[in-house]
Amino acid sequence: MRILETQRLLLKPIEVEDLKFLLNLRWEQEVMNYLIHDPISLKNQTDWFNNIKKTDLALSIFVKEDNDLKIIGTVGLYEMNARHQRAIWRIRLDPSHQGKGYATEAINLILDYGFNTLNLNKIISDSFADNAAIVNLTLKLGFKQEGLLVGHYFHNGEFRDAIQFGFLRKDFNLKNKL
Repeated sequence: MRILETQRLLLKPIEVEDLKFLLNLRWEQEVMNYLIHDPISLKNQTDWFNNIKKTDLALSIFVKEDNDLKIIGTVGLYEMNARHQRAIWRIRLDPSHQGKGYATEAINLILDYGFNTLNLNKIISDSFADNAAIVNLTLKLGFKQEGLLVGHYFHNGEFRDAIQFGFLRKDFNLKNKL
């Protein structure tokens, strides 16, 4: 897989050196409030890395700073299905780098790659319904809300609703005039 890049960002396959940062990100309280998955150990993180499926594309996000690269998160397409030509996208970004447009940039890169290189027809996502930042970002990117999943996830001692989103290649390309 080629490296995906903008003026500010570089996306590349996750490497062993990235795992400690990614594990710390999973344990970040601000991230955990909206992370659907539970915290894991370094062994679990390493096991995940060693067992990334061929149907997953997991990339580290690096910001270019003063002729150097600094890891700030991860983005990916998961559970890619060739028959149905669809995948699920996920992103995690260090809270200190949120609100700077990095998420929008990284997601647009992965969407373009998914739709126009991997030939996906649909990319889906879900998030906690009360995560206004990611809900607004998802809609801003062009995703359409497809459903509300009531009491769908058990998180921090309570059942939480999730919103299901979908984005079709034709809509992405029309929005981006490709």
